[in-house]
Amino acid sequence: MTATDESERRLAEALQARATGAGGRGRTRAASRVRGRAGTSTGTALLLALLGGAALGTVLALVSLLAPGVLPPLG
Repeated sequence: MTATDESERRLAEALQARATGAGGRGRTRAASRVRGRAGTSTGTALLLALLGGAALGTVLALVSLLAPGVLPPLG
């Protein structure tokens, strides 16, 4: 074996050991698992923001139609 083959073999062994969690020193802790689905809270927040914006827009549109002059002019 040449020096290049030996270094490639050692690198492959090190990567395999690290992937299986059998690495010696320098091992990091496994990340803790997140409970539940991560996309749930983000999707819910976006949906609530959309519904809130639609409700606010509807209220402003009704106020401007039913009570002209109540809202200040834009510009």
